[in-house]
Amino acid sequence: MNKGLISGLVLLTIGLVCGLLLAVVNYFTAPKIAEEENKIKYAALAEFYALENYDLSEVQGNGAFGTIYILKEKGTDTILSLVYTVAASGYSSSTDVQMLIAVNNDLSVEGYKVVNHQESTGFGADIVDNDFKVSEILDLSNFDSVAGVTVTSNAIKQCFTLVSQRVESDFGGGLGE
Repeated sequence: MNKGLISGLVLLTIGLVCGLLLAVVNYFTAPKIAEEENKIKYAALAEFYALENYDLSEVQGNGAFGTIYILKEKGTDTILSLVYTVAASGYSSSTDVQMLIAVNNDLSVEGYKVVNHQESTGFGADIVDNDFKVSEILDLSNFDSVAGVTVTSNAIKQCFTLVSQRVESDFGGGLGE
């Protein structure tokens, strides 16, 4: 038998075994990773609101939107706040800049936080806790980008822009719960 063929079959077998092992590891670790990511998001939500004072539900967004957290007045259907998980492309080509943006029903911005990114240390990664001067979601004219990290600043502004384009509809019942 041809040595090249034997070598190819050996490599194919090793590749299949490694792929199977990776799939098994992913099967067991994916739920834990998701759980840890949710803990981070809920901790960030708790920075904006005392969650025990609200009825909290969530819907899955589409496109750039991940989970949208809905905070209702306890025992009613009145939406008091929406917290968006939204992402936009930053400098890193492998991971989007992902933010939580909390908006009250008067369209004021309660707060925002970058919850996931892989921006460059010393550049984009250093601005994620910056005050971008956004206090009203429909008025981004005071957005304060950071010089020298234009791509990351643009990603963060894009996150705010995406929320501003849909928030009025969502408070008006457009969430499709």
